[in-house]
Amino acid sequence: MPLFAIPSYQRSSLLPSKTLDMLSRFQVPMQNVYVFIVEDDKKAYEASLDIYVHQGLHLEIGPLGLHHMRNYIRLYFPEGCELIQLDDDIEDLYFMEEDLSIEDLKSCKRYPLYKMLEQQFHSIIEIAFNNLRKHNLHIFGIYPVKNGFFMKDLPEITTNLRFCVGVFWGCINQHMNELYLELEEKEDVERTLRYFVQDKGVLRFNRIVPKTNYYKTPGGMQARPYSRIESSKASCDYLMTHFKPYCKLYTSKKSGIYEIRLITKSTVF
Repeated sequence: MPLFAIPSYQRSSLLPSKTLDMLSRFQVPMQNVYVFIVEDDKKAYEASLDIYVHQGLHLEIGPLGLHHMRNYIRLYFPEGCELIQLDDDIEDLYFMEEDLSIEDLKSCKRYPLYKMLEQQFHSIIEIAFNNLRKHNLHIFGIYPVKNGFFMKDLPEITTNLRFCVGVFWGCINQHMNELYLELEEKEDVERTLRYFVQDKGVLRFNRIVPKTNYYKTPGGMQARPYSRIESSKASCDYLMTHFKPYCKLYTSKKSGIYEIRLITKSTVF
């Protein structure tokens, strides 16, 4: 079984009822789970995770800042190990299974989402790492948006350039400097691009999706005192400078935040 790493910041009371609860339901041994926190949060996490620590969970201290913590985690674990990283506020994982009894291809009811069960979870993880080795890739991800209709035209699994959201992703761990992250805002976009440049592909499951509240749950990145709009613009500028052949810049009409859209390449299996 792979190792599981959860970077967490100021969410000591939330983590046990979210991601750790999900992993427990999937019967993931706590000896395989590592929670990475900052020194200032240590007492709060020790108190809230006491029962999990007694079951074998590892509580580790790392640097402040999500990208710094991601870099720390990557070097913490040995090269070649199977590693999955998760956000601390995941409620569940879902999968889309097309209902062929509904003939209307434009009906959302044709593309329902179902909660993933323990056996399915472990099967997907095994398939993911087997395919990484088969295709000489090092990262896999899942679909970012909990909407089955959006998934309907995508192959179940792809290896072309598609965004691997930071909420849930896995890798065959590597230590090379080329994977070092520079950005806190959009660190998952940067990571996707760095792996794609290295391997010429990323593995993504296009019918699996997390249930989580992006940017709304207290704690985490939004607890840090900085402007997301300004930080997002700076991150987009960096990505457009260093990965211009693979991405486009646009502004979200809803939030006003600068965003990056990846240019999908043609490698699919």
